[in-house]
Amino acid sequence: MTPPSAAQLRRLIYISSATHDFGQADLDQILARSRTNNTARGLTGMLLFHDSCFFQVLEGEAASVERTFATISRDTRHGGVILLESKSVAERGFPQWSMGYVGAHALHPAQRQWLVDLSARVCSDNPKPLSEVAGINVHVEAFLSSFREFA
Repeated sequence: MTPPSAAQLRRLIYISSATHDFGQADLDQILARSRTNNTARGLTGMLLFHDSCFFQVLEGEAASVERTFATISRDTRHGGVILLESKSVAERGFPQWSMGYVGAHALHPAQRQWLVDLSARVCSDNPKPLSEVAGINVHVEAFLSSFREFA
């Protein structure tokens, strides 16, 4: 498989809420399937599950990222799917992870607070796209960079 050029490389970030209680076995099943599918599709990224909310980053060829996100959006295990970002990027943030997973127990207090703050900004009656939240790009990049220690 030919890696996507920088012009084709897309990063998509979304959050959603779980529609039912998820145990570790449920998460393990999602991760196993995601890793298999993402490897076949040339996708990389990370998943964070905290307080019944999913935060996911998908990276790869634009069409593959968009198809995968469309599938996720229709998945009945996800409710209130909110697209936070979808943009072209020069390089992958998680090139070694077909689907990295970070559990809530591994979050630093600052990372946990960032998620709480993000949820408050976008999980409201009138969610704003990240592009409309002043200075959010810097915060998103810093937040994503903080997970490279896990990779």
